[in-house]
Amino acid sequence: MSFLNKFINFINSKNKAVTNAFYKNSTTKHSITGCCTLKLSTKTEEIKKEIHAELKAKIKKYITTPEKLLQYYQLKGIKVYRIKNAENILSKLGEEEGFITPLKGIKAILINCLITKEFNFSTKEMLIFDTGKLDIYTLSRALYKYYGYKKNLPGYDYKSQEVFKNIYSKRKNSNKAFENCSIQDILACKEALARDIESIKFTVELSNEYQNAKAALKKLKESSANI
Repeated sequence: MSFLNKFINFINSKNKAVTNAFYKNSTTKHSITGCCTLKLSTKTEEIKKEIHAELKAKIKKYITTPEKLLQYYQLKGIKVYRIKNAENILSKLGEEEGFITPLKGIKAILINCLITKEFNFSTKEMLIFDTGKLDIYTLSRALYKYYGYKKNLPGYDYKSQEVFKNIYSKRKNSNKAFENCSIQDILACKEALARDIESIKFTVELSNEYQNAKAALKKLKESSANI
């Protein structure tokens, strides 16, 4: 069984065990009683649709020129950093290449020393990529997360991200991954996980549409050549 499936099963078991709990995070509310779970997220779904439409239109414009797309957002004020072996370095800090939500404490100090060369206990949101060739899909996923953060979708707040990263770091020992987690922690983590999955689905959908468009264009050119 994958870590994701174990995580979902654990959430379901927690829901059944809890008799009364309430969780609220920006645009989503959860209310759990002994007999049912109520999730109110209409606003969350509306924002996701806005992000999907707005970002996809922008990415398609720069689908073959990711560096220009990154420059566009830099001019909009997003902090962007390029470091060698970004994926390897960030993984050791419990982060991944792309969008980095604001950090605090030791991790913030390490990131600041690495990126800004300053000693600071906190960071602002930023994009970090490798110095090599920038992949449009890596950038797309990062931008999807950035939009979600800026539009205050649940799961991007500091607490949700820290709980999610802490549980994910223990995934190899899944029996201990959820130890000492409150129902509020679990629901916060669930929102963070949902946002992460959505960013992947957005990127996959974008890739499929682009590849299909290329195939259609190729077929059209071949048909035209035979006329």
